[in-house]
Amino acid sequence: MSFFPSILFLFLSFISKNQDGHKFYVSTTNLVYKKEKSSLQITSQLFIDDIELLLQLENPKLTLYPDSNSKKIDLALEDVLKKSLKIQIDQEWKNYSFLGKEYKNDILQCYMEIEGTISPKIITVQNTILFSLFKDQQNIIHFKNGNKRKSFLLHSDNEVIRFSLN
Repeated sequence: MSFFPSILFLFLSFISKNQDGHKFYVSTTNLVYKKEKSSLQITSQLFIDDIELLLQLENPKLTLYPDSNSKKIDLALEDVLKKSLKIQIDQEWKNYSFLGKEYKNDILQCYMEIEGTISPKIITVQNTILFSLFKDQQNIIHFKNGNKRKSFLLHSDNEVIRFSLN
């Protein structure tokens, strides 16, 4: 992953801790187009306590870090992500593979990939993760294609972005 998105997420993680009783709700999703592999690699970073709360709506006994049931958590995460993070490439909504997860301090990193992505021209991203729980939720999207970068901020009033790779 590039240095800037990691620093930005760490900064937002730092300020997200309780400030005068207010929590800042944010997630970060990095999309990296790998031309040589014809794939779009996706990494979503979510606060463990936030995503755990969302998962517990369906399964109240599910706990993260430590995993109460790793396989069940992976299936629940994949289901939630596929419902809330949707990606369209050149007018076609794509299914992505959930590759796994990793815990880093109070962050859950989820890894996904869309294979067979050849020279995309337009990408549309809809990210509504955690909007149903937190009205102030914001989802940052970073896109990287070679040395070209684009960043976007999604929220409940603007949950979809569309951009050209030109």
